[in-house]
Amino acid sequence: MDVGRLVRLSVLLDFYGGMLTSTQYETARSYVDYNASLAEIAEDTHTTRQAVSDMLHRTFAKLEELERKLGFVKKYERVLLSVENVAKSCRLSGESCEMVVERFTQLIKSLKE
Repeated sequence: MDVGRLVRLSVLLDFYGGMLTSTQYETARSYVDYNASLAEIAEDTHTTRQAVSDMLHRTFAKLEELERKLGFVKKYERVLLSVENVAKSCRLSGESCEMVVERFTQLIKSLKE
C-alpha cells in the first residue's frame, strides 16, 4: 500500500475510529500506524492472515463510506486551507485584528453548515 493511502486511512481512523468496533479499530491502527504485517496481526489476534486481510478490507471500505456520507475530513481540509489563506492575506495586506477575527468567525460558522 502506498504512503498516500496509508496517510489517508490514518486520518480517516482519527475522524471515524470511534464508529468502528474495538477489534476493527485496533486491527486497522496496528496495520496503518504501527506498520504491523498481516502475519503479526494474525498472531496477536489468534486468527489467520486471510481473516485479518478481510477485516482490514471491510474496515477501510467502511471508513471511506463514512467519509462519503459525512464528509468531515473534506470539510476539515477545506477549513484548514481557508485558515492558511486568511493568515497569508493578513501578512500581505496588514489587515487589522478586527478583520481577522471576522474572517475566522465566518470560517467557524461555515463548520456548522
